[in-house]
Amino acid sequence: MVTPKGRGTRWEYRVAYRFQRWGYEWKRSGSSLGSYDLLILKDGRPKFLVSCKKTMGDRLYVPLSEVEELKREARGFGARPLLCFGFRRTSPLVCEPGELRRSGGESYRLERGDGEPLDEWLERREGRCRRG
Repeated sequence: MVTPKGRGTRWEYRVAYRFQRWGYEWKRSGSSLGSYDLLILKDGRPKFLVSCKKTMGDRLYVPLSEVEELKREARGFGARPLLCFGFRRTSPLVCEPGELRRSGGESYRLERGDGEPLDEWLERREGRCRRG
């Protein structure tokens, strides 16, 4: 049986391999203690700090404090903060912190239909077809 932690780890690898197909390198943080799960690099330089979220439901809540910490750490790395998330049976989606909407409380809410497919976002950013 796959545990929720195992599901989360598999999701992180799934997101990392998407970046890898576009020519990025990556390092996984290896624990849930920090604000980010993946450090995405290009030519050895930090480009993105990614927090990965996965749910089997139809909505996902991300604490405001977690997003603020991700933004702070990304600035320290000289990288852009990203949230890569997914719902049951979806491909990885991406959202930048400025695109998040508050749920009314101390968190942001993401629902099906939010964000952009990661491959489309990377294609737009890279301006070329996917590698490999």
